[in-house]
Order: sequence, then C-alpha cells, then structure tokens
Amino acid sequence: MTTRTRVLLAAAILAPLAAAQASRSVPVYKVDFTIRDSGDAGAKAGRKYSLLVNEFKKGTFRVGNRVPMATSSTPGNTSFTYVDVGVNLDCTVGETDGKISVRADLDMSSAVNAEKNPNANPTISQIKLTIDTTILPGKPTLVASFDDPVTSRKFDVEAMVTKQ
Repeated sequence: MTTRTRVLLAAAILAPLAAAQASRSVPVYKVDFTIRDSGDAGAKAGRKYSLLVNEFKKGTFRVGNRVPMATSSTPGNTSFTYVDVGVNLDCTVGETDGKISVRADLDMSSAVNAEKNPNANPTISQIKLTIDTTILPGKPTLVASFDDPVTSRKFDVEAMVTKQ
C-alpha cells in the first residue's frame, strides 16, 4: 500500500468523524418572542413563541390555520385556494463581541368574515415586520412597537436570545 493510498484511506475514515465534531461545535440559540396586544385584555403576559436556531441558520415557526378562499365558481363546482393565517416567524441569529444579532421576519394575519354576507370570502388582516437588530444575550428587549392602522390596538414585540 502506497503512502498516498494510506492518506486517502485515513481521510475517508476520519472525514465522517470530523464532520460530526464540526456539527457539534455549532452554537445553538433559544429565541423567545413575546407579542403583546393591547386589544387582548386577557393576555397581559402576551403570546410567547420559542424556537431553537443554529448560529447563522434560519429557524422557521408556523402556527395558525388555512382559510379557504373561493377562486372560481360554476353551478355545482367551486374552486378554492387556501390562505395561511396566524403567526409566521423566520429567524436567524449570530454572535459577535458578546452581542447577539437577530434577523426576524414576522407575519401576523387573521381572517375576518363579512358580517353582511357570510358566504363572501373573508378579509385577510395582515401585519408584516422585518427586524434586524443587535441585543444583549439573556435580556428581554423590546424590538418593535406599533399601532395597528386599522384598529386602535397597539402591539409590542419583545425578543430574548440565550445561548444553549
């Protein structure tokens, strides 16, 4: 067996071990979002959403319903498209100099049925945010606060990131 063959054989044997070791050294972060809605008097603590994210990888969180929307109709046959409503979060985190960078796309939507015509398609109410900020690890931080332009509700979005 030549030296080149031995090196190639050793590399082939050790490569999976090196890959496994490298995957263990990737930092993992727990990201907690708390969304408070001033219009929801019973939820003073807010709604909480948490996910684990590998550093610089995107974490995705989806919770909600699929609402049918009629797209075409002929006698005896109606076609539907389904719209996802609820809370959708896409989040990426990373650490530099003891601070955590957070990039989050937040989409909150709901379906409201027409009162006058219950057979009509619902109206989709939607709020979209893109948050790109730096926060201190382990400290809850207000990252967005806004008034809903359609209602008199106020929303606060808090983020906390901890290294696992």
